Amino acid sequence: MVKDSDILDEDDRRVVAALQISPRAGVGGIGRILGEHERTVARRVHRLIAWGAIQPTAVYDTMRCGLGNAVQLRLETDCGALEEVARALVQRDDLRRVVAVSGHSDVLWCEMIVAHRPGLHTLIAEGFPGIPRIRKVEVHTTLKTFVTAAEWRVPVLTAEEETALRNCAVRPLPDPADRYELTATDRRVAEELIRNARVSLTDLARELGFSVATAGRRVTSLLERRMLYLRTEVEPGLLGRPVQAQICLKVHPAALEAVGVALASSPEVRYCAAITGTQNLIVEVCLEHEADLYRFLSERLGSIPNITDVATEIITHAYKRGFVVKPARGVER
Repeated sequence: MVKDSDILDEDDRRVVAALQISPRAGVGGIGRILGEHERTVARRVHRLIAWGAIQPTAVYDTMRCGLGNAVQLRLETDCGALEEVARALVQRDDLRRVVAVSGHSDVLWCEMIVAHRPGLHTLIAEGFPGIPRIRKVEVHTTLKTFVTAAEWRVPVLTAEEETALRNCAVRPLPDPADRYELTATDRRVAEELIRNARVSLTDLARELGFSVATAGRRVTSLLERRMLYLRTEVEPGLLGRPVQAQICLKVHPAALEAVGVALASSPEVRYCAAITGTQNLIVEVCLEHEADLYRFLSERLGSIPNITDVATEIITHAYKRGFVVKPARGVER
């Protein structure tokens, strides 16, 4: 099983990068694009999944599917209670992300899906009554996501390889609607992809009682409309990007769109979204070294106008990402 200290070799990272760009790409197609034999790619993919290094899954666009709004939570716990609180939080089905960050006290950042607006008030008023030792909860509603963690990939492939892999994937519509009705059939297809994003159309059709052609159309429809994002979940540290930071920015409102779009195109940025609050943009970055983080802060952020405040916290451990529960610190996985 893979451990926190493990780092994948360069060939593994190239295969993972290919699966990040096109999670359902066939091993033959990946092999042709990367210059590897199909059997070699198949062995690598099988080993990486069996080893627990990667997990092919999918996540809903909850706002587009009408499942609720995402909110960012900053939790402060009693001293020494962080692990206890984090392990309780990850058991909640409505929490998509739970990470610990450096700060002046024991701090967790979470992403929660709130199904309806009254639920937001309940969260603010009551917090997490079933989980003791949480001292403070700050709630920030996600207003717009510029890039999701599902879209991030480790930058180890050439531009030509990335383009070829994108051509293997379903292309989203250029201007999808803000909201689509999620039918019962859509949900059945999506749940199978969440369990295994690489499930074959033949197996998907058999499981759901469709024809293979119908299964293919259903998958394509979900992806084209961006109701669902395929995701190859992998810890950035395994890809040689152990320095992960969460950065909250205060941006002039008139520049919020431009700053969000600019940061979303940066290869270091894994996630970027506009949120409510004094600091109105939240960014997660993955880098090789602390010196790279310094350069990102001083050069990349420093070159973008209308950023008036920057708060940076190092992510010390991920307990849950993309609804995938991670092992406890120091435990083999």
